[in-house]
Amino acid sequence: MKEFNLQFANHPKLEQLKQFILEHGTYIELKKGELFSIQGKMNHRGAYIENGLLRYTRVDERGNIHIVGYTFSGEFTGSLCTLIAPNQPSLVTIEAVCDTRICYMLYSEVENFFATNAETMQIKCILVEQSYLLMYHRLLDMHCKTTEEQYLDLLDRCPDIQEYITLKEIASFLQVTPETISRIRRKLRK
Repeated sequence: MKEFNLQFANHPKLEQLKQFILEHGTYIELKKGELFSIQGKMNHRGAYIENGLLRYTRVDERGNIHIVGYTFSGEFTGSLCTLIAPNQPSLVTIEAVCDTRICYMLYSEVENFFATNAETMQIKCILVEQSYLLMYHRLLDMHCKTTEEQYLDLLDRCPDIQEYITLKEIASFLQVTPETISRIRRKLRK
């Protein structure tokens, strides 16, 4: 599976964080549908995804579920809000879309790593900066690109994503109806 957020997750300084987690963390296999984090609950763990796909969802005040993001193999996952503000519950639910192998670590251990020296503190800043850039680019795309352009970007970044998620999920992620995605697919086939 190609990396979806590669341009943001592949900063050279993040390699040191990855190695720390892989050497000192706990490996687990999340089965399809298994949760890593639950919206509104404290999540004290972050992880590196060795292989697989995780979906981020958020339930609004009306009970509607919105797909707000994905993380793929070779990327970090967790509740960024909790990493920044330890008493903040997770704003999203993180669920395995397929069997996914991760290496996780408690945020307190990650914070101890960051506190080691100025270089490791810089790694935390880079992690937060890269997360911000990813979110900011997504926001700009939502406002400046057509749905078709966003759909093509999604396929370009992860050509096999349709093997793992449904048309309805793609529509939720792009904030359109499934019919809109169907029309785009029909147009692209012609």
